[in-house]
Amino acid sequence: MRNPVLMLVTLTGLLLPATPALVHEHKGAQSVTPTNEQRPPLPDTPSITRKVSLESLGSLDLSREDGALNERMLRTRRITIAPGGSVAWHQHQQRPGVAYLIKGSLTEVRDEGSGPRSIQRNAGEAVFESSGVLHGWRNDSDQPATAVVIDLVPQAQP
Repeated sequence: MRNPVLMLVTLTGLLLPATPALVHEHKGAQSVTPTNEQRPPLPDTPSITRKVSLESLGSLDLSREDGALNERMLRTRRITIAPGGSVAWHQHQQRPGVAYLIKGSLTEVRDEGSGPRSIQRNAGEAVFESSGVLHGWRNDSDQPATAVVIDLVPQAQP
């Protein structure tokens, strides 16, 4: 039998109506990354969130799960970054997640403690985002790029 949490996440994404939101030219776009995770950009890192659309695919309240997950939510979103768009430089704080690129390509600028480096990400790749990771995204291509992002967030997180 399949993992029931994985099945719920999958079904939530397929059955709930999407609620698209456009985030354009906004430094503290909470709908993409929480304001408290925003960091001053370094040279060659994305400084603002722009040309990004966001669809909530649903969430799962984890308060009935293991005690370590109390007051947390498993959140699933589809994020599309238009050509020339970006997600601002930010640092994950107690918000682990995975981004699965389903269409297009993105440049991820990432720093895991040894300095920022640019990584080309393509459709079919999974990118894991753990606490302490600094990163941002840029779409340097001429096509939109879409990722499904699943993360664990505090209940109060939008």
